[in-house]
Amino acid sequence: MSGYPAVPLQDAGTVPVRVQVIDLEPFALDMVVPTYLPAKDLTQRVARDAGLGAFWPDGSRRLFYLRARGRLLGDEEKLQDLGVVAHELLHLLPEPPPGSAVAERPPEYPPSRGYAAAGNLNAALGLLTVLGWTAAWAVALTARADVWTGLLPGIGLSLLATSFARHLWGGSGSAFRVPLTGALVYFPLVVLAGLPAGLFGAGGTTLLMALSPAVIGGFLGIVLAWLAWAGAVEPLPPRVVAKEAEAAAQVWTCGICGGAVTEAQRAECQYRCGRVFHAGCYKARQALSSEGGCAVCGFRPA
Repeated sequence: MSGYPAVPLQDAGTVPVRVQVIDLEPFALDMVVPTYLPAKDLTQRVARDAGLGAFWPDGSRRLFYLRARGRLLGDEEKLQDLGVVAHELLHLLPEPPPGSAVAERPPEYPPSRGYAAAGNLNAALGLLTVLGWTAAWAVALTARADVWTGLLPGIGLSLLATSFARHLWGGSGSAFRVPLTGALVYFPLVVLAGLPAGLFGAGGTTLLMALSPAVIGGFLGIVLAWLAWAGAVEPLPPRVVAKEAEAAAQVWTCGICGGAVTEAQRAECQYRCGRVFHAGCYKARQALSSEGGCAVCGFRPA
């Protein structure tokens, strides 16, 4: 027997999941959800089945966010695009109530010290490594010029050339200029590695048969090294400055209805009277005014 509670068998396009609701009173429930709905519609369906209100008391729609595979889903993303499996854990994040001063805590990222291998010294060491490998390869070709002597050292040189290109461009591994620079470094060195063998009597056909696999293997090595240095598939979310988080947690009193005003709802008098309002309250009061100027503070332009 599995540890999961009994849920209905899923049809095509549905999957049983466990939904953890992150609210003031968190709870979890097991349900079967469609995988073909976009997240903006799926969240409303899950919220309805979870008994969460879809609207605020003032009639405005409450928003919900779905978190899967460690990140928030976009409005048009679907569970089938992520390949969600049966009984996978999802998180539903309801929009906090207005005036609750609930703000997401900024993540504690480790301090960023930049690219550790940046600098001219590391670039110079990378170039010396590439040239030293080329020299050793040239010696090997003079002793024995065959397919394996051309292929294996060639792949190694292509990896080193791409790594050197990354050091040369300051560590930005995902840029297309990295494999391009690696190729501009690698292919001339292939010719340079074969020159000593040609001078010491290796036939042109023999040398061509030895270095031709190096051209193909080097191209694959450059692509492989570029992918290895390209970095994370999904970048980390931007860092949240502490001052911005503090501003988001501030609450003011609306000068019209007297309710709590958060940073997202805040509006000020266009004539700078100093009072704060809900954006909706201020627009509604201004719309009802038939006279020019401010319907709240009474300012009239001359």
